[in-house]
Amino acid sequence: MATKLCSRKLYRRFEVTFLRLTIKFAISSPKTMTEPTSSEDKVTSVSSARKSLILILIAGVVATIIYFVILPDEENINNSVTSTTNAEVDEPAFVKEGELWFLSEENKDTIQYITIEVADDPEQRAQGMMYRTSMEEEQGMLFIHDYAEVQSYWMKNVKVPLDIIYVAENKQIVTIYQGVMPYSQKTIPSTAEALYVVEVNAGFTGRHKIEEGDFIDFEILN
Repeated sequence: MATKLCSRKLYRRFEVTFLRLTIKFAISSPKTMTEPTSSEDKVTSVSSARKSLILILIAGVVATIIYFVILPDEENINNSVTSTTNAEVDEPAFVKEGELWFLSEENKDTIQYITIEVADDPEQRAQGMMYRTSMEEEQGMLFIHDYAEVQSYWMKNVKVPLDIIYVAENKQIVTIYQGVMPYSQKTIPSTAEALYVVEVNAGFTGRHKIEEGDFIDFEILN
């Protein structure tokens, strides 16, 4: 939009210049025709008039090019950029790829069961929950990393609030973030090394009383 505005301002300047030169030429032309002058003065006046006429023609040509060529092209470009920006990305469908159980710390009893989609390579982990508008209560996503370390996630392009659960290599929950808001680009780090990350609907851990120190177990379907 800034480029388009700049070009229109440039066109307006040419337009003003064109009008000024036209008026100047119109005023100076009668003087050239009516005032008595010598032959040399007449030649000089004619030469000046020709220069003025050439400048007017050049200004007119440039203004015409800007108006009919540059501005339409920029408008098409801007419309194209706007269309691309506003284009909706198709929402990925949930694919059941495994099952996951939340287990109590004390006796490893099952607290809650969910079906999971699995993200176990860099591309899948980068995509994650982006562009999804909903998820069932008993659904979630399991991220499996290559090795255990302090993990850090964010919510860029994620449209739904989530609980983010960091899980150590021994499958014990080390950190829970509840109700992480959509689109936030604030990094959300684990408080200890984690190999797994589980994302569920916001409030899920509170509703089912899942706490740090509890465990997970899962089975990936073939």
